[in-house]
Amino acid sequence: MSTHEQYMADFMRVFSELDRWGPGSEQDTLKALSTVPFEPQQILEIGCGKGVATTVLATHTSAHIVAVDNDEPALARLWERAREAGLSERIETACHSMQDLPFEEASFDVIWSEGSAYIMGLANAFEAWRPLLKTGGVLVVSDLVWLTDSPSDDARAFWQEEYPDMSTVSDRLTQATAAGYTLIDTFELSEAAWSEYIVPLAKRAHEVASQLPDSAALQDLERELEIYRNHLGEFGYQMFVFRKD
Repeated sequence: MSTHEQYMADFMRVFSELDRWGPGSEQDTLKALSTVPFEPQQILEIGCGKGVATTVLATHTSAHIVAVDNDEPALARLWERAREAGLSERIETACHSMQDLPFEEASFDVIWSEGSAYIMGLANAFEAWRPLLKTGGVLVVSDLVWLTDSPSDDARAFWQEEYPDMSTVSDRLTQATAAGYTLIDTFELSEAAWSEYIVPLAKRAHEVASQLPDSAALQDLERELEIYRNHLGEFGYQMFVFRKD
């Protein structure tokens, strides 16, 4: 096994047991949903992971939801979750890259993407996903942003390495406007959204620490947790709700 393969195996050994792979909470999903100015009928969820938000959306709307991710085991867990909740008739899973979505233009009235658009870059996502929305449709996306103009050296160095495209709220709004969207609402994710991610992640990292004593992946995750503990507030997750013009 190559060094990279070992790194990814260790990384997934931690995350495979976690339902959330990034900050988020039911209350934040519902807060964003409450700002959508119509009853959604066709939702495309991009980067759905194991379907935590998918289940919330299906429970609180009557929409048909196409849930897309490129991780088959995550989609399998999503389908299990939907079946357990009695929602499987309205949820369709599809294994695709977010950069190569095989859907017709104007197929959806809502596109939803919590914590995953960074993979292709927010500006790219704004452009690439817009044709899939009907005119007047809504894009809901969350992203990690700077909350201060003068972050600490540790936080700046960490995110420059991990997420060099990380920006500010105002920069994201400028990019969205240039791509043809109008802002409906934006808000910072709650403390609960971070707790629901950080607490299980820290617990899982501790569980496997003795089994992975020299793991570079685990060392990187421990560093990430330290950055959260010491510098959260200098950065945070922001939810954006846009209307396609």
